[in-house]
Amino acid sequence: MDEVGRGSLIGSVVGGAVCLPRKLNKEQKRLLNWLDDSKKLKAPVRAELAEAIQSFCLTGIGEAEKHEVDELNIHYASLLAVYRALQALCDQAGQTPGCDDLFLLMDGKAVIPDYRQDRQRAIIKGDGCSAAIAAASVIAKHYRDTMIQTLAESHPGYGWEVNMGYPTPAHIQGIQTLGITPLHRRNFRKIYEQLKLPLL
Repeated sequence: MDEVGRGSLIGSVVGGAVCLPRKLNKEQKRLLNWLDDSKKLKAPVRAELAEAIQSFCLTGIGEAEKHEVDELNIHYASLLAVYRALQALCDQAGQTPGCDDLFLLMDGKAVIPDYRQDRQRAIIKGDGCSAAIAAASVIAKHYRDTMIQTLAESHPGYGWEVNMGYPTPAHIQGIQTLGITPLHRRNFRKIYEQLKLPLL
């Protein structure tokens, strides 16, 4: 499992969960050879991989909405998004809530608080060493990028279609020129202070 959108200034954080099949055919193995940290893959490759992964793996997508990021903070919102992705995967598998028989691999340092601690492991930079984590990263990022690109159409001037809400110079200039939007997260005080942007 993995999450994306943690460092973005806007919108929801998205979690992805993937369970690879026990046996892979040659074409599936070939596709998975492309897997890497989703941020290192070009968008067309990521889109093709996301479609392929969802065609032969159990997958789940979960979101923690912008207001939940504001209320909980980004750390707990990220865990909530990943937990919801796990629930979605379990629903797809037709298993009871919780999927207690699964062993979870998480990217990063934290594990899910409400899941059995002996049935999960956090791996720093796990998307670079686990195919399942990398696959989760790919489907989550493809999902979130597609969502943000749609939002960018109704909020021109911030460069979201390219920067996905991250604090790039174009996004910073957009905030300074156009102001904030309802989609901007409110609790990233340190980031706004460092960028000398108006506090939201």
